[in-house]
Amino acid sequence: MMRKIDIQTLMMFLCLLLSAQVLAGQNNGGGLGLTTVVIDPGHGGKDPGAPGQTASTAEKHLVLSVSKLFGEKIKAAYPGVKVIYTRSTDKFIGLHDRAMVARNNDADLFISIHCNSNSDKSAKGSSVHILGQKSDRKSNTTDYFEKNMSVAQRENEVIIMEEGYETRYKHFDPNTPEAYIGYALQWKAHYESSLLFAAEVVDKLMVSPLVPRKIAIDQDIFQVLVEANMP
Repeated sequence: MMRKIDIQTLMMFLCLLLSAQVLAGQNNGGGLGLTTVVIDPGHGGKDPGAPGQTASTAEKHLVLSVSKLFGEKIKAAYPGVKVIYTRSTDKFIGLHDRAMVARNNDADLFISIHCNSNSDKSAKGSSVHILGQKSDRKSNTTDYFEKNMSVAQRENEVIIMEEGYETRYKHFDPNTPEAYIGYALQWKAHYESSLLFAAEVVDKLMVSPLVPRKIAIDQDIFQVLVEANMP
């Protein structure tokens, strides 16, 4: 079934523009010790992401616009914080290369922005994800390989679009649980910092003018977060 971008969800993402203050306690970013933030607009080029009602509203276009607005908001409020984008045009960039943008620039924080989709036009809301191995939803009693891994696999399958992916990801098969188990120690390295930031974003997503609703912080095995190796 063709899935359409949930515009309500996109608007919820826009509240990230209002949450820039969590990035720094002072204008120079010194409050949390942040000097460099990398914003990653998901998908791009030959990878459109979730389809919209028209080609121009495919996920790759919407998240690029949101990412640029978010970055400009940070720059205006905190000139001491350097903002870098993994892409600034409609260009395909592999998951590894996205992560390397952050690593090569010694980023303190990596934020990947995506737009959810749903075949139900009445669907609305937002979600916040960090690198991890289970869902924080108490109602989710299934093993994370049954729920979260399916989400991660869908995002991670883009690696086959990359040239030379067989060599670059020779130790990673997005379709096997064993590949994800091997990252257990890395999940823990920045878990606390990621969780603290995610909690701040959730707080901003649950205030007026947005419709208050409970938002869980999901833990997922997204390869781009694994390779970024930072909060």
